Amino acid sequence: MAKQLVTTALLVMATTVFSTGAYGQSLNLYGNSGLIDMPTAEPQPDAQISGTISDSKSDRKITLSFQLTQRLSTSFRYSELKDWAIATNTNDRSFDVKFQINKETKTLPNIAIGLRDFMGLGAYGAEYIVATKKIHPKLQLTGGLGWGRLGNSGNVADLRVGSNPQGGVPTSSQWFDGPVAFFGGAEWTSPFRGLTFKAEYSPDQYAREVANAAIERKDSFNFGLEYKRRDSMTFGIYYLHGSEVGLRFSTAVNPKNPPKARSSEPAPLPVRARPMDQHQGTRSTNQPSFNMTARSKFSAILKKQGLAVEAVAVSGTSAELRIRNHTFNASAQAIGRAARAMSFVMPPSVEEFVITPLVKGIPTSSVVIRRSDLEQFENEAMGTEKMLSATQIRSPFAQSDGTGIQPGLYPNFRWTIEPYVSISLFDSSGPARASTGLRASADYFVTPNFSITGAVTQRVLGNQKNETPPPSGLTRVRTDRARYKREGKTALETLTADYLLKPSPDFYGRVSLGYLENMFGGVSSEILWKPAGQNWGFGVDANYVKLRDFNQRLGLRGNGIATGHLSAYLSVNRNLMAQLDLGRYLAGDYGATLSVDRVFANGWRMGAYATVTDADAAAFGNGSFKKGLRLSVPLSWGIGTPSRKSYGIEMNTQARDGGARLHVKNRLHSIVNEYQRPGLEANWARFWH
Repeated sequence: MAKQLVTTALLVMATTVFSTGAYGQSLNLYGNSGLIDMPTAEPQPDAQISGTISDSKSDRKITLSFQLTQRLSTSFRYSELKDWAIATNTNDRSFDVKFQINKETKTLPNIAIGLRDFMGLGAYGAEYIVATKKIHPKLQLTGGLGWGRLGNSGNVADLRVGSNPQGGVPTSSQWFDGPVAFFGGAEWTSPFRGLTFKAEYSPDQYAREVANAAIERKDSFNFGLEYKRRDSMTFGIYYLHGSEVGLRFSTAVNPKNPPKARSSEPAPLPVRARPMDQHQGTRSTNQPSFNMTARSKFSAILKKQGLAVEAVAVSGTSAELRIRNHTFNASAQAIGRAARAMSFVMPPSVEEFVITPLVKGIPTSSVVIRRSDLEQFENEAMGTEKMLSATQIRSPFAQSDGTGIQPGLYPNFRWTIEPYVSISLFDSSGPARASTGLRASADYFVTPNFSITGAVTQRVLGNQKNETPPPSGLTRVRTDRARYKREGKTALETLTADYLLKPSPDFYGRVSLGYLENMFGGVSSEILWKPAGQNWGFGVDANYVKLRDFNQRLGLRGNGIATGHLSAYLSVNRNLMAQLDLGRYLAGDYGATLSVDRVFANGWRMGAYATVTDADAAAFGNGSFKKGLRLSVPLSWGIGTPSRKSYGIEMNTQARDGGARLHVKNRLHSIVNEYQRPGLEANWARFWH
């Protein structure tokens, strides 16, 4: 366990290497904005991600917290219970959520409502309403009402109306039910740089801990001393309930802040302005010889810019450039560089630039830019927003529109050998597991939209294979993942034939056949309706798959299963993506998944999801439904070099068979949306980069 905790601590600390900017509000032992044990009402800075490790005589907590919006805070926690247990479990995985009702003003305090451990075993289950007011630049006071563990002293009232909830099942009828207690405290920032003192009154009786002689509770007061270093790390020591000492380490990073690493990406071209008397030229340039010359020039220029030319077509005063972006994680950055390249190559008579990005051979959108706008807004104040307002984003023509492909591009073979790291957090027997090794991958593009791809992995070291599988009353489709890791030291990760098509301007299709992921093989199909200029879309997928052999070679086992979902997508306020899926999951259960992700211009992505199915809670196992948080970090953010790669971590209460979905690459919405209006708007700030 000590080795696992060290691994997790290093993982959390690593997120601060490139962080800049303010750290935000102080955190408590639960990893939330708070005093010591008690919560406070203020949120963390918008988009902040924090990691906390706390240790005391009664437990050890590891918490990751996301400030999903300016008012909504979420946390995922792994706790090791010392000398006490919940239903024989000596560890707990739990979720917290807090919503800020009112922002502090001169007269009114911050006010927030929150749920603590409302989806786990309930070891720390509580609800609260809390207010926090800064009465002096260096002093703030907090007071609130708590239920559950925050109310079990019952020093205010007893509002009990229901029965005890089942652990892991979020029975909302039980929230804010039972004894109610007051809690409060103060936080004082000392004149000494980085040093803060805290004191609080806690109504938590620590009933289970005391009953098991895990701790001795002598009073209701806690005191703490914290030291903040470099605006991103905090160390704390606390004297708890008159009998023990607690420790805390917290670190934070904010995706909205730039990394310390300097960017080494190639400098963008400037816009080549036309002579004023040639802005309105009308000379035709649709000769085949010109198209061939233009392709050659574009290929030379865009190769240096990290883009590839697929096709060029010029007709009168309009020119279309079809590109592949294999460098930039910001789609708007690729569009901006392509537009400036067109200003160098196209004759003055061409006024309309049409840039069509292709992914896996299918055109995703047509971005229409007036050359005169490009020339005008490059160096203007608010030029980025003006450029967005003047730009049209429309659905491209189908693949059969007659646009010629540059000769010699297909067939195309690409391969890579690189190290990989696989991380799983908070399984039933440890807070962190990881494996590392080598991955050899290859892509053979027979045509632009038909490819054969595969990957082979060789594990070198790691402890993911030692994960303890949780009990399950359903068909084992995910809970055997440790066995796949154990027996698949050398594994055929994927091997698929993929055909993508675009039958009409707003419709996209995909068919994939083969070993679709490390656990399943079969056939997967998908259709997506997604107008390029809209922030919504609808899709349907259908799959027939079988479980793969544990050694992940060529064998399949067991009976096949048909799965599929109807999906609805909605983008809100440029950077929020919501998705609702309805259908059948891999264990044969039926249900729905709701997910919300926040996307940042620099490629960071963080979100939360929940899946509810018709699987019986007892068969599903502790937790009764699937839920989790996820985080994706672009490689370019840390290294300062352009890259399309990103690394993701998913945190859930436990790997469960209920609510499990097929992990298929090339999901249409993720491919298409990036270059349509919602995706472009999310990172349009990088258009001129």
